[in-house]
Amino acid sequence: MIKAKVAIFCGSMYGPNKSHIKIAQEVTSYLVSNNFGIVYGGGQNGIMGVVANTALELRGHVTGIIPNFLNKREKIHKKLNKIIITKTMEERKKKFLSISDIFIALPGGGGTIEEISLVVSANQLNIINNKKMIIFNYKNYWSPLIKQYLKLPSANYAHKDILDNLSVCEDINGLSKIISKIKI
Repeated sequence: MIKAKVAIFCGSMYGPNKSHIKIAQEVTSYLVSNNFGIVYGGGQNGIMGVVANTALELRGHVTGIIPNFLNKREKIHKKLNKIIITKTMEERKKKFLSISDIFIALPGGGGTIEEISLVVSANQLNIINNKKMIIFNYKNYWSPLIKQYLKLPSANYAHKDILDNLSVCEDINGLSKIISKIKI
């Protein structure tokens, strides 16, 4: 039985470092082995495909959310437990926010940065209610972005509570500690 649905934001490309593939497999394996369902971007390419395929190999439940127009670029994964095809990116973002209980960002590009910001902003504006955004800062990949988020309250561009639902980890042990404290 699935405890909760965890959205994994990550790259539709593999990036420069093969260790990003390994960390995606480790995070996904940890989540599936602890009865979390996986929600992700719906494609079969890059780190996204690694997440989906790892979860499926472990008999995890995988939901993909993808706008139809991305099929040519990212190829919709056909073997998922559930695929939600949207018309627009805006619909995709809303669906991620509504069906996911926890969010994790692995290494990725501009789309992943946008997704992190979406969750942080949605929490701040009470569009979603206290859903944790976990930045998996593997080998300091996200350090510049994390530094910027930490700077916002002291620069008077955000209330201090912007950080309440934002957590950072660097390894599976750290991820486990964060997730164990989340009330679902």
